[in-house]
Amino acid sequence: MIRRRSNRSVPALNTTSTADISFMLLIFFLVTSSMDIDKGLARVLPPLDKQEQPLEALVERDQLLTVSISQNDECQLNGQPVSPAQLRPMMADFIAQRASTHLIMIDAHPQATYEAYFCVQEALMGAYRDVRNQLSHQKYGRSFQQISESQRDLIREQCPQRIADKNS
Repeated sequence: MIRRRSNRSVPALNTTSTADISFMLLIFFLVTSSMDIDKGLARVLPPLDKQEQPLEALVERDQLLTVSISQNDECQLNGQPVSPAQLRPMMADFIAQRASTHLIMIDAHPQATYEAYFCVQEALMGAYRDVRNQLSHQKYGRSFQQISESQRDLIREQCPQRIADKNS
């Protein structure tokens, strides 16, 4: 008896849901993964062209606060050593006393770490926030964030951010 081989077909796999499953897995991993957020500073950098020099402004010595960061990440205000905890209140006092005529110059040593520079910048922004909130409470009885945009502009005119970075 001769048996014939029957042509049996191999059943095909049903792959219609594979695309749906892979799409769902992709969404799951995108939602559950963490995204690192870089911290940075919103600053206008000096121009690359060395020929174009910014205009120099005359500032009285008592209107100038120099913040120096040494190569060892030690901070000084006008040559006097200060701790990072003292930076914010001392800067806020300086800004509040001089209003719109002040200038704060940051002189960072090239070997100072970014963390030290960022700490000084954070203290400086906190000092401006404190002074603006104080002015806002005196004038309008509310915090700087709660007043209208036109009122914020008036406060910003009274207390502008006047910061200069010294190119070492």
